Amino acid sequence: MHARPFRLPSALVCLALAAAPLHAQGIMGRLKDKAKQIQKKTEHAIDSTIDQKPAAKAPNGSAVVKPVADVKPADASAGSSAPDASAASAPPGQGAWLNYDFVPGDSVLYFEDFADDAVGDLPKHLDVTHGNVTVVDIGGKKYLRTVTGGDATITLPAPLPERFTIEVTFHRRGGNGMGLFLYLGRGTPQQLALRCDAEGRASIEGHGASGTKESGERNPAVGPDDFETCRYMVDGGYVKAYVNEMRVGQLNGLTIARTPTIKVDLANADQNGALVTDIRIAAGGRKLWDALSTSGRASTHGILFATGSATLRPESTPTLKEIGDLLKAHPDVRLAIEGHTDDVGDAASNQTLSEQRAAAVKTFLVSSYGVDAGRLQTRGFGASKPVAPNTTPEGRQQNRRVELVKL
Repeated sequence: MHARPFRLPSALVCLALAAAPLHAQGIMGRLKDKAKQIQKKTEHAIDSTIDQKPAAKAPNGSAVVKPVADVKPADASAGSSAPDASAASAPPGQGAWLNYDFVPGDSVLYFEDFADDAVGDLPKHLDVTHGNVTVVDIGGKKYLRTVTGGDATITLPAPLPERFTIEVTFHRRGGNGMGLFLYLGRGTPQQLALRCDAEGRASIEGHGASGTKESGERNPAVGPDDFETCRYMVDGGYVKAYVNEMRVGQLNGLTIARTPTIKVDLANADQNGALVTDIRIAAGGRKLWDALSTSGRASTHGILFATGSATLRPESTPTLKEIGDLLKAHPDVRLAIEGHTDDVGDAASNQTLSEQRAAAVKTFLVSSYGVDAGRLQTRGFGASKPVAPNTTPEGRQQNRRVELVKL
């Protein structure tokens, strides 16, 4: 439930999922082969440059990267969605967000913002297998950073389900033109590759009965100074890719391996390095009405707020629309809207914030969908009703939520 906008110079985002070795004739294969060639030529020179520059020290004595003057730190995400530059450009349901249909999964399988990692160390929840990859702190926000490029592996608690979503925030400047790759099920006959490139260009490459399929385009709203958020929604063999508020690609009829591991590849960059944060992988859930009609309660991570406030984020559009539509379709239904937080911060402040956020959802539904205010109650519980331990990043993400309860 926390998502905040931020900007950095020369944004470049690339995300890929693959379920088998990429063929050289595909877009991903050709670009990746070229990236590896350039990376090998530059790694030694970049490593030498790094070795010659003493690292600054954080208060705990760990090395910290000193950003260039025009680098601005990213804000932590609130809830499920990582921040992006265009997020504050319009309120929910307006502007480009009107046709935005990404809904994050409601069961968090993996979340990493590197908040629990020491600056200068390797990340605890990523198995780094290649390259110079460390955690850095810029303006109080932590990132995974590399200049040389590197490889790592995400291990999930179970194989990915039929429906899942992936979100990641990434910035990269200079280097070989590549960015961040995620490979799913490498070495299997099924294959899926999703990538997001410089200034909002993204594409999907996968395999179906007819052979290799490709889809993608550019989000023209993304500028060279924007920090981008890539989002991917997978449902069976149907895949959609988004850059910020725009859907930039979709394919169906794909065969996709579901494995418990995802390979992360970062290409090299210039002295600013490639920066990654707020990686979220979640299993997709049932429609809100299905959950309400069977159990009387539905939980959602699709309603997002600016950090530390009750201001609704525009990425909330699809979930708010779903709630508004179900209230119109079922005029006799009355709901309690409940706000919940994790246990980070002051308990009293969390309690107040949860109450304000529940009220903000009600106000939006009344003003935007004409819902009778008498059909909606609001409640705030702060961190008093966790659904997962607050001791892990995944647990804290799971606890930041809005719940709907039939009255």
